[in-house]
Amino acid sequence: MVCDYSLEYMGGAQSVFVDEAELFGSSGDDVLVIAPRPRRLQPPPAPGSTVFISASGTIPGVGLPIIRNTRRLRAHLRRVFEERRIEVVHVHSEFGLTAAATVVAHDLGIPVVHTVHTFFWQGPHLGRLDRAAAALVRGMARMLRGEAPAVQASASRELDRALRSITLAAAMSADAVVSPSAHQAVALREDGAKGVVVVPNPMRTARTTGVPLRSVDGPLRIVWVGRIAREKRVLEFLEAVVRAGGELSPHALDVTVVGEGPELAAARDIARDASPDRGCVIRFTGRVDRDEVERLIGQSHLVALTSFGFDNQPVVVVEAFAAARSVFYVDPRLQEGLSEAGILSESPDVEGMARTLIDVARDPRIVVERSALTVPASRQFLPEVHVQAVRDVWTSAASAATART
Repeated sequence: MVCDYSLEYMGGAQSVFVDEAELFGSSGDDVLVIAPRPRRLQPPPAPGSTVFISASGTIPGVGLPIIRNTRRLRAHLRRVFEERRIEVVHVHSEFGLTAAATVVAHDLGIPVVHTVHTFFWQGPHLGRLDRAAAALVRGMARMLRGEAPAVQASASRELDRALRSITLAAAMSADAVVSPSAHQAVALREDGAKGVVVVPNPMRTARTTGVPLRSVDGPLRIVWVGRIAREKRVLEFLEAVVRAGGELSPHALDVTVVGEGPELAAARDIARDASPDRGCVIRFTGRVDRDEVERLIGQSHLVALTSFGFDNQPVVVVEAFAAARSVFYVDPRLQEGLSEAGILSESPDVEGMARTLIDVARDPRIVVERSALTVPASRQFLPEVHVQAVRDVWTSAASAATART
């Protein structure tokens, strides 16, 4: 299993990557994790055995370790693959390290599976600088992967197209592709990716099953979890909370924001307009570990997911359902679990979110009802279901690799 991202920070892709390695290892597979070397002296825990690859630095702003697809790296990976008698290479990202692993696997006739964690990259709106930024991204891809993407993904802006083309090129070089969501699978297929199979992200092996809510006593407690960045739309959500609070009785909404990121200061500015007398309380925890995230979700009535057009199948949905908590969400394209047990906002804008929050706070019976529905809806995320589905993908990838060689 290969990942370009640092495992020191447990974002969605890293969380699924580590969870899968743990699942496969506990199910009897011999798992080798290949990832960037941690900068701290104490390496992060990783299931199975681990090969760390040194990075030459990180890309500013995004924190991506710089590991280039070089002849030296490929020779090293070839020795590792041959010594460990690797039978499947499963990558979870699309940059230099995974590109090198894919090339070596092809040379050795080993099937490659690629889990796509997002095909919906969104760069900043740069106006006239959009084309220049896209050229910079293509240059970065060439520097890391060893070549610029030879395919073009669909997107309305040049920068987004350049970003998504990196993912598309990586997916098209794999023998099979895993998409955790149906809507992302459709987008990948429409842009030319083959062998795309939908396998939702799994629950953690060592999880504590939550108990569905029986009632909502006191203020409606909502937890928002993620990177506080533009694409996650936390600012719009907090504006909706403040607006809804103004229409509700004192301390009707109690919101906890978990995470950090470039928009944290702006989020705190919005939260200054919140107070118990104004109907809502907003607090920030900063970055916490996954066990604390699970504890905070378990103490909540509802989890908020406010991205629109960006996410694939967010890990926070799995975490919420594991705790038997429903999810307030704004993007109708997100279906896995949410179509059965989520609460969809009237619209994705501030006004729509505010109206839905007002309705739910005044009559929280839907929160209790959907909490109970998370139990049957979460079966698709069970570890044993995930392991079997991915093993089936490995089998189909092996057939494709045989045909390729």
